[in-house]
Amino acid sequence: MAKRNLRIVKRVRNVPVIAICELCNTEFLGDPNMGNAQSAIQSQFNAHKCKSEVASQAAARTVSKTTKDK
Repeated sequence: MAKRNLRIVKRVRNVPVIAICELCNTEFLGDPNMGNAQSAIQSQFNAHKCKSEVASQAAARTVSKTTKDK
């Protein structure tokens, strides 16, 4: 099974505000005005569980896209 990775997709004033789980594409949000956006995002990511069917669909999309590009 592929490893979960947290990817920051948007920053505001160099503070991460939106991130996704690369395995299941779950989105995590942080408020840059609260001062703890990065730790809030990391906590949400650590607490979430990837759903196997969602993860397998994401993997299938990746394989499909990769083979289509060749």
